[in-house]
Amino acid sequence: MSLHEFKLPDVGEGLRDGEIVKWHVAVGDAVKVHQVIVDVQTDKAIVEIPAPVTGTVVDLGGDAGDVLSVGQVLATFEAPGESDASEPSGRSLTEEQARVPARGASPMGKPARVRASPAVRKLALELGVDLASIKGSGSRGQITRADVDKASCDQKSKVNPSKTNTPVQREDVARPSGNDRVEPLRGLRRQIASTIESAWREIPHIYSVLDVDASALVQARESLAAEYEHENTKLTFMPFFVKACVETLKAHPSFNATIDMAKEEIIYRHRYNIGFATATRDGLVVPVVHDADQLSLLDLAGAINDLAAATRNRRVTVEQLSGGTFTISNFGAYGHGVGMPIIRPPEVAIAGFGRIEDKVVPVKGQPAVRATLPLIVTTDHRLNDGDHLGAFIETLATYLRAPIRLLGRN
Repeated sequence: MSLHEFKLPDVGEGLRDGEIVKWHVAVGDAVKVHQVIVDVQTDKAIVEIPAPVTGTVVDLGGDAGDVLSVGQVLATFEAPGESDASEPSGRSLTEEQARVPARGASPMGKPARVRASPAVRKLALELGVDLASIKGSGSRGQITRADVDKASCDQKSKVNPSKTNTPVQREDVARPSGNDRVEPLRGLRRQIASTIESAWREIPHIYSVLDVDASALVQARESLAAEYEHENTKLTFMPFFVKACVETLKAHPSFNATIDMAKEEIIYRHRYNIGFATATRDGLVVPVVHDADQLSLLDLAGAINDLAAATRNRRVTVEQLSGGTFTISNFGAYGHGVGMPIIRPPEVAIAGFGRIEDKVVPVKGQPAVRATLPLIVTTDHRLNDGDHLGAFIETLATYLRAPIRLLGRN
């Protein structure tokens, strides 16, 4: 028998790290090759990772919530000899080489290396906590974040038990009871925060806002809705938005592109893969309709409904979340008003659609009530200027004002 270290693989293109969401096995469990052992949150989706060998779990590389870099040990297995198949991401060790002594002792009488994940070690370093002084409360005796936080608080109270920085208050003013709630930035929200921070820091955004007369668009949807119900397909405004964006992107290719500053290149995409922001209980996720230009309005409606359902149930795949060339944010589904959507790298533009509402607008010099759609387009100023943006949003508005121009186009 030998020990096999299984390292976190790159399960997505360019993956740097992954967060452990849930273990499906525990130390001591017998596993078979290809059996799912853990769910890992990547920058796109939750991925199920299978066991690379048949054997017994002898160690887990972290707890739920811990973030591991690609190449770090995810799990260790006791498996039959080298004749058995194993993943290239792992390596076999002899039992003598990999045996970990009991906590606090080693064959040479030296203290053993404490059990803690890289994220916990980093936290301890930031807080100035000596891990060797902590007794781990984890299921495997490992030190957890909570252990480090408690040790840090105990350490501070011993150093300065009486002094505080709280300003003196009048005795007749009651202080609110309770404590601030602190929770780690983890899961999908961590990935969203990282993506948005990078996009806002690296991309110079410019945007344009326009109110569009959506009277014909409303009528078109109402006319087709009953027909689509016979096809067991719910028709929303989103298929119209996708089609209008595709036709506009064909006329303005610099909005369906990417820019590589390192190579000083502009890549004009020949495919029209349209992502649409979908709200889940954990945050926004953007599934992608691939080759949307090849789909009819009916096919688009079906594809969008299926992707949205899979996304809300967190069953969407990495492939279904990848390869987008342009994104739509339909914030009108969640409330009133208009907001500037942030571009999703490596894309260079995004369109936001507000809620369609009746407004009084001038028509041939007279006030009239019209169904009005708030529209906003944001683009990367490194690639597109104000005149490009103005032309793009006007073309898009033209298709939305006269959706009959979209029918029959694949």
